[in-house]
Amino acid sequence: MKRRIWLVARGIMPLLAVLVALIGVPALLAWLIGGGPFGWPHLLIGVGVAAGLLVIGGLIFGWALGKRLKGD
Repeated sequence: MKRRIWLVARGIMPLLAVLVALIGVPALLAWLIGGGPFGWPHLLIGVGVAAGLLVIGGLIFGWALGKRLKGD
């Protein structure tokens, strides 16, 4: 049981780090550009940019996978 928990924790930690970076970097850039105190608008911009990047990456991955499976 301990081993399973350790394996789950080892898998979740890198994913959480990537998620924090994916949301945090655009949010911090929005804060640096916009100025003022860090707040919800900056965080929403970070979430929006992260969602957009994930959608674009998913579309590119789906296109490449479809192209590969079709044999083009």
